Amino acid sequence: MSQERSEEVMRRYLTEVVAQGKLELIPELAAEDMFDHTQATQGREGLVAHVTGFRSAIPDLELDLERIIASDDGVVGLWTWHGTPAREFFGVPATGVKVSCKVASVFQIKDGMLSDYVVYADALGTVKQMGAEVALPEGARS
Repeated sequence: MSQERSEEVMRRYLTEVVAQGKLELIPELAAEDMFDHTQATQGREGLVAHVTGFRSAIPDLELDLERIIASDDGVVGLWTWHGTPAREFFGVPATGVKVSCKVASVFQIKDGMLSDYVVYADALGTVKQMGAEVALPEGARS
């Protein structure tokens, strides 16, 4: 496939599926047997569960897509979400505080479709914004 298709998969996933909740687009972007490292359920159903769970946890979600770095068989999307957790999030009870979180979504692309998904998020920064007391080991930097 192409670098352009990898970019398209990431851009549409973040701006249309995650930000707007257009779950009906998942079959156009993800392979039936894709692997989502954040879910027990795999395949497209797991991706639907991932997005649905995230959007229900952050009902006032706003998303800023900052950068996409792509190759023919992989793509990284760097983005920040803003919103107010409506339930426990990252192990912290909902506080009614609007927070933001920097995220890196990493996709492997096979035959032009999302085949493997890993996400890295600034959970520590987010829970601190939610008011959680976080004790770091001496000498550690947050």
